[in-house]
Amino acid sequence: MEWKILFEDEAMLVARKPQGMPSQADKTGDLDLLTALQAHCGHPLGLIHRLDRPVGGLLVFAKTKKVEANFAKQMQEGLLEKRYRAVLCGNLPEGKGTLVDYLKKNMRTNLSEVVSPKEKMAKKAVLHYEVLRTTMEDNQTLSYVEIQLETGRHHQIRVQTSHAGAPIWGDKKYNLLFQRGGLTEIALWAYALKGVHPITKKPWFFEDIPTDGAFRFFMENDKTGFAF
Repeated sequence: MEWKILFEDEAMLVARKPQGMPSQADKTGDLDLLTALQAHCGHPLGLIHRLDRPVGGLLVFAKTKKVEANFAKQMQEGLLEKRYRAVLCGNLPEGKGTLVDYLKKNMRTNLSEVVSPKEKMAKKAVLHYEVLRTTMEDNQTLSYVEIQLETGRHHQIRVQTSHAGAPIWGDKKYNLLFQRGGLTEIALWAYALKGVHPITKKPWFFEDIPTDGAFRFFMENDKTGFAF
């Protein structure tokens, strides 16, 4: 899958980042989405939020510093919302609920873990989830869930779902079933974005429901997204 622009005007741009592509330049030197879009536009862009390299989905970019500041304010005020779809190996505690943990990032391994809230450098992590459906594949329970982050911590969704006993399908870092390598892609996708246009002040909404990989187990009955 290649990157794709879903919307573009004089103020903003919404694009789909494919799995495996960096959101911005990193030490690998591989082409990243920000660089690709800047080449397309012919000028710098403001990256409002990021996705882990293995994770695909929607990202919004600002075309001016003023728009970038506006989006930053929207994020602080909860007006710029993003939601994810994921396939988990196992069951979460309830059909709908909230996970609250304290996470600490290991700078040496680039992994995060759940720690005591009293531990130095621990940061509170909160996510809300709803289990949309479950199914059985190869004697394994798979849960199709929608997730909304209240905080934005390093690898947050991946760490918290794993700690809750339902790691993400295909996650080579936090799911023991997939740590032997292979070409499996993680079943985590940033599928929806909602915000307010910084110039027109009109609400906007974009959606891109995933259908590949483990998501295919649930696509036959998945006809709708969500209502903010």
